[in-house]
Amino acid sequence: MTNRSTILRIENFYSAHLNNARDIFIYLPPGYRQERAKRFPVLYMHDGQNIFHPAFNGYSWQVHDTVDRLIALGRIEEIIVVGLANRGMERADEFTHELEGVRYEDDKVSIRPKGHLYEAFVIEEVKPFIDEMFRTLPDRENTALMGSSRGGQVTYHIGFRRPDIFGKLAIVSPYFYCVDPVAGAEAPQLHTFRQKQPLSRIWIDLGGREGTLVMEKHVRGVAEQLLSLGYSAGEELAYYCDPDAEHVEKDWAARLASPLTHLFGSRGEIQSLALLGCEDVRLGGQACRLNAIAAYRDGVAMTVLRAVYKVDDSSVLDVRPDGTIVPKTTGETSVTVEYEGISAAAIIRVTG
Repeated sequence: MTNRSTILRIENFYSAHLNNARDIFIYLPPGYRQERAKRFPVLYMHDGQNIFHPAFNGYSWQVHDTVDRLIALGRIEEIIVVGLANRGMERADEFTHELEGVRYEDDKVSIRPKGHLYEAFVIEEVKPFIDEMFRTLPDRENTALMGSSRGGQVTYHIGFRRPDIFGKLAIVSPYFYCVDPVAGAEAPQLHTFRQKQPLSRIWIDLGGREGTLVMEKHVRGVAEQLLSLGYSAGEELAYYCDPDAEHVEKDWAARLASPLTHLFGSRGEIQSLALLGCEDVRLGGQACRLNAIAAYRDGVAMTVLRAVYKVDDSSVLDVRPDGTIVPKTTGETSVTVEYEGISAAAIIRVTG
């Protein structure tokens, strides 16, 4: 049979920049063997030993299954996926850049930042090898980068530092802040970029049950900052807060169709809209933001970054375009959100 995808493994790929070696896993789509003259976009993924095979916790991203399904449905173009295995105890070092604003010395583990070296490894050693050995489309518009947790952090830094190489990014459950779960102290682990870069597609997401490891206010804050640089909401920049997802491979696998479709396909028409979160808000309490989730075909979903909100009783509260609730007085009112011709509503109560 030649109409199946293939996963290859290259053992002990050596990096002169890092002076170490790791395995590389390569997914080739069904058309790679069928269409001998065709070239393919490439998605590079960190923590490569977990994207096709189970991690230590028994879970896997099952990337090959989702890519196969989306290709068969015609939802995304055929792509090559390259998974770069991490180095275990060296992972935090390699995924951390020494940049302004990155307080790695306040991280929960001791870090010797090697992000610049890891970046050079990916760009100067892995990518040239893949482009030489396989039929790739090597330009930036056909080259994407994806990672989760610290892998999301390093995807963010590499992607915005080197948009000449990577034109598309998927930043999943990114470790942007180290938060002390007891004292509540927050140490940023990211650099803030001040200029819009030539990135055509950016995906950022998180789960609502990741606790202090990855918090919605931090991840959404980065999305809002990118919008302020001029990235268009929903087209260039897509964002999703999955309310029930935890910080684990099986939940990243469950929503993988969304970033893959954003990077390499088309969402199509919206099927439904839901308005979640913040049923009760306190005057003078913590800021609360509504989560308007647009659902599309084949399990694709995203949070609406900019929508039209209508408040039935504006004396009780207002809602900003980003979904933030501004309470005014005690009471309750209906809030309706509209997006792409569909609406959803929720009752919000304001207490003293």
